[in-house]
Amino acid sequence: MKSPTLQLLAATLLAALITGCVQAPPPASQTALWSTPSDAQKQDKVWEAVRAATPADLSKPLTLSDIADLALHNNAATSKAWHEARAASEQVRYAQGYFMPSITANAGMTRTTTSDHPESYDQNNLYYGPGLQLSYLVVNFGGGRSAAIEQALQTVYASNFAFNQAIQDTLLSAELAYYQVITAQAGVESAATNAADTKVILEAATERRKAGVGVDLEVLQAQTLYDQALFTLASAQGLLKITWGSLAQAVNLPADTLLQIATPSTNLPASLSEVEMRRFTDAALARRPDLAALRASLSAREAAIKVATASRWPSLYLNGSINRNYYELYGLSNRASAADEWSYIGGISVKWNIFDGFQTLSTIRTAEAQAEATRAQLKQAELGASAEIWARFHNYETSLRMYAFSLSALNSATAAWQMALESYKAGVKSILDVLNAESQLAQVRRQQIVARQDVFTALANLAHATGIIEKGGSLQAQNSLKGNP
Repeated sequence: MKSPTLQLLAATLLAALITGCVQAPPPASQTALWSTPSDAQKQDKVWEAVRAATPADLSKPLTLSDIADLALHNNAATSKAWHEARAASEQVRYAQGYFMPSITANAGMTRTTTSDHPESYDQNNLYYGPGLQLSYLVVNFGGGRSAAIEQALQTVYASNFAFNQAIQDTLLSAELAYYQVITAQAGVESAATNAADTKVILEAATERRKAGVGVDLEVLQAQTLYDQALFTLASAQGLLKITWGSLAQAVNLPADTLLQIATPSTNLPASLSEVEMRRFTDAALARRPDLAALRASLSAREAAIKVATASRWPSLYLNGSINRNYYELYGLSNRASAADEWSYIGGISVKWNIFDGFQTLSTIRTAEAQAEATRAQLKQAELGASAEIWARFHNYETSLRMYAFSLSALNSATAAWQMALESYKAGVKSILDVLNAESQLAQVRRQQIVARQDVFTALANLAHATGIIEKGGSLQAQNSLKGNP
């Protein structure tokens, strides 16, 4: 029969042999790709979930509100912030638990032996039974109870404000992606129009050459401009594809998801009425959820100071217990049961931490330093927000003026192009005049498209900076801004 030592040694060697067969080989060379084992990567369950969550009905054109709804329902950032806010809400109940009765159940068994004389008398006793103990903090004379609950509440409020900020950030990203697609579509239309215009020039130059009043150089120059317009059209079409992918990402869908969007109203936001910027900024700072989250964090830090300071003061406790006791007595040759009994204990106690090695003092100073750091962070954030609001407001006003100028320039460039083309056909203008007029028109068209997008994006950024961005988009945000001082 094998000894236990040999069996243990054999088992150890077998385990080492088995584990030694499992290897993770590194790349064989610094110039060759690593040969991937079959078990190197598990199936991507996350991507499968993304595919499965893709909405089935995307055939209808989506409005900006539809895009916002998709983003809010699918966005991982808002989901993360929502779950964090739910987790934070439990901190209030956790804090309240410190000030509720603590009831503990216990059970014990004790065996004792007494010996008066080893040769004449021995007695063994067995004690056992269950019990309940109660401890209740009646009052902390330093106000620790209310301060702890206030700290938990403000922490919850900070998480909730962070959730609101995540929603507004998601709405801004979705809205900007939506207007990028709209702008890219307009860019394709503009490039197609420019290509059609240059084709008209090419046809006119060809007709003039056939009629004997034009030369090959004119045709070649017109052909060059036409080819450049087709080049720009291909670039605009590629950019549109890319913006579609960006929009799908903004609503947390795979980039190859086929989306259709509804064209927004042609009504552009109007200029805001002149407001007192100081009052406008103050109202915006009081409303922004990211700043509100910092204020709640500061309140929680200040409450933490009160909690730490409260430990310097005495606390009054109510204590009690109830036990059921059973006895078994053992003599030299017999066993007897003693009378079983209930025992009750009740009383009050005062606990006062006189000296704890300066730990309380260190905790107070730490809490005070953390509160001051949060106060400085809030001050910095408020100053940064005021500068952001100032810049966003004037950027919006500037974009409106630039858009008005772009419309005027587009009308002038269109008229100049039409006059130059007619004059060229009549033999009054040269081909260079027509080409220059068309090039200017193409440039002005692009400027007008960019200026139009700038108006919507500037208003969206202003609404986000002032904390009033809404699912309805820029026009609804404008109404909200007009209602503010």
